Amino acid sequence: MKKILLVFALFTIVFAESQNGFFSGFGVGVGYMRYQEPGVMKTNQALLDFNGEVGYRYDFLKTKAEADYLSTFGFYSGGILDLSGGLETHVKDNGLEVGNTFASDRIFDGRLQLGIDILAFHSNMDLFLQSGIGYWLLEDIFTAYKRTQTYLYVPIELEGEIRSSPSLAWTYLVSYKHFVQGRNRTLTKASAILDTDMFFKQDKGFGFKASFGWKEQGNNINTFTRFVVDYWNIDSSPEVPVISTLGVRGVTTEPKNYTLSIYIQHGWRF
Repeated sequence: MKKILLVFALFTIVFAESQNGFFSGFGVGVGYMRYQEPGVMKTNQALLDFNGEVGYRYDFLKTKAEADYLSTFGFYSGGILDLSGGLETHVKDNGLEVGNTFASDRIFDGRLQLGIDILAFHSNMDLFLQSGIGYWLLEDIFTAYKRTQTYLYVPIELEGEIRSSPSLAWTYLVSYKHFVQGRNRTLTKASAILDTDMFFKQDKGFGFKASFGWKEQGNNINTFTRFVVDYWNIDSSPEVPVISTLGVRGVTTEPKNYTLSIYIQHGWRF
């Protein structure tokens, strides 16, 4: 039994050494994003994605930092803030008037992770079980007030590849995003919509991410292509007090919301 374990360990190290060292990559993507607060509003937007990663692999261990920056543009429909008459909301789903306007967002999604290859003994496969910490930020651009959403989360992932030839490998990722906390800032005071800024806490929700694609290795360049699906489901916040410019007091919440992004990404590995 000891001999078998020794042979297994040596084989693992010999195989892993061929993968050792620093790695990095850069990619660009295009696709679609939908953000929705049921019964309140929704957006349908095209997206442009920029992806970058840098990391280090030693034997069957890997650490990496990865980030996506998304710029989106499209259309908004739902509740509208009518500045001419104070604060007024029109929601089509509730049988009232609906407003339509242009929408654009900026999204940053950064992750720092450590993983272990649970298939390090296999010469044609990798399967990393990895986790760490993630930070997600969404900022509305075309609004009369500054609005940002931030999520802190723990990604729990399986990321792997299957090498079908020396120059081609199929890649995949399945990730559950354990939601830790969410914060929303709606700064309406400076735009004279409300007499108070609003700060919301959203501490219940979840997310997931999945991708499938391939890597190609040539004489002078290594490329990758993958299809990506990214999803968030966040519960509503507790109520917070607000005061309108007309002196009307009340309470409001940040509603339950969904974010879905689907895109194709192509890039280069170094």
